[in-house]
Amino acid sequence: MTKLRPAAATRVATSPFGLAGMLAVIAFAMPAAAQPGEHVFTAEALVVNGNAVMAKQRALADAFRQTVERAFSDLLKESGGEAQPLSPGLVQLKASFANRGQRFLRSYRILEEEEGNGRLRVQIDADVDTALLRREMERARGTTAGEPSTASGRPAGPSILVGGDLPDEVSTMVMKALSAVGVQAQSAAMGDEAPLVAAAARQAARALWLAATWFAEGSIRGASRVSVRCELRARLLSAGSGARASILERNERGFAGDETAARLACAQRAADALARQLAALLRPTPADARYVTLDLDVVEPAALMALIQVAKRLGAVNAAEVRQVTTNQAEIRVFTRMSGREIEAALLRDVAGRLLVTELKPPGDRVTLQVRLVQAGDPQAGAGDEPPATKP
Repeated sequence: MTKLRPAAATRVATSPFGLAGMLAVIAFAMPAAAQPGEHVFTAEALVVNGNAVMAKQRALADAFRQTVERAFSDLLKESGGEAQPLSPGLVQLKASFANRGQRFLRSYRILEEEEGNGRLRVQIDADVDTALLRREMERARGTTAGEPSTASGRPAGPSILVGGDLPDEVSTMVMKALSAVGVQAQSAAMGDEAPLVAAAARQAARALWLAATWFAEGSIRGASRVSVRCELRARLLSAGSGARASILERNERGFAGDETAARLACAQRAADALARQLAALLRPTPADARYVTLDLDVVEPAALMALIQVAKRLGAVNAAEVRQVTTNQAEIRVFTRMSGREIEAALLRDVAGRLLVTELKPPGDRVTLQVRLVQAGDPQAGAGDEPPATKP
């Protein structure tokens, strides 16, 4: 049943004005129906597990983002920069509005709050601190005091334009997860790769195209909860013909009291895992770092995890970094003083009896292998120290 709450009669101050300022705000606040104001924005969010408080927080955060993005666009037009690609600093600043939009508001007023059909909807009238926003934009452009800088005062991170075929709630999860791991990303309402790559090229950024699939698995035995499995797929593309796409996939499960909440829980787990994986992929490699790339054809996902653990434990390996992974393909960068042939020989020795490893190409700086679990009927099962591998 829909519940309609009356609009708040006063604004909520987001900056310290002192007592006189607060009294002035209260004195001039008007009912929503009388004068909603020029900057009115509406947003909504799913109510998960009956938690309307968290839904309201998410809806308000989205409304704050819309409000500040409108002022951001107006200031760009004012400076004549709306037709130009955003600089990396401005892209990072705009991305921060998703989580920190309220920072740029002097005050806001909730005009309407409505809950129904599992969603909570809010409408706000907000007053943007345009002076603060203008200063941050100038700093992001690198024009403050003539010294280049970014909105955070640190060098801008990787710049990515994100699009794809995802529900709004899941897109928001992905953007927040990317921001949490330090990836500079900007959302774009584009469901096709070609226009997304073209738009990213105009901003000197990479394009990240996303898609997801959910599989309802029904109730968990002995519990009043349902399970949903989800697959979140990503393609990281660079502008230019012939550029190789990095492909990432995450398979997770979510559990909740109903299917809708379980879908969201699964999407959150997949978004967090994908963000961490993408951050590792984008991490710059020092020019003097010595590494060998493992290019793996994986028959069972469990075999990949087993091989990664073995690679990390090799004596001369400093780190093993998963660069991209799909259901049956993976690329791992192993930082080591060992050669590709030495890495392959060490892996064959240490996975004996557990994994069946087949060399697909002679090893060099890239080691190409097929990996699968040893089954009970395999000749190598229980072979002891004999390497479970076949050489073409």
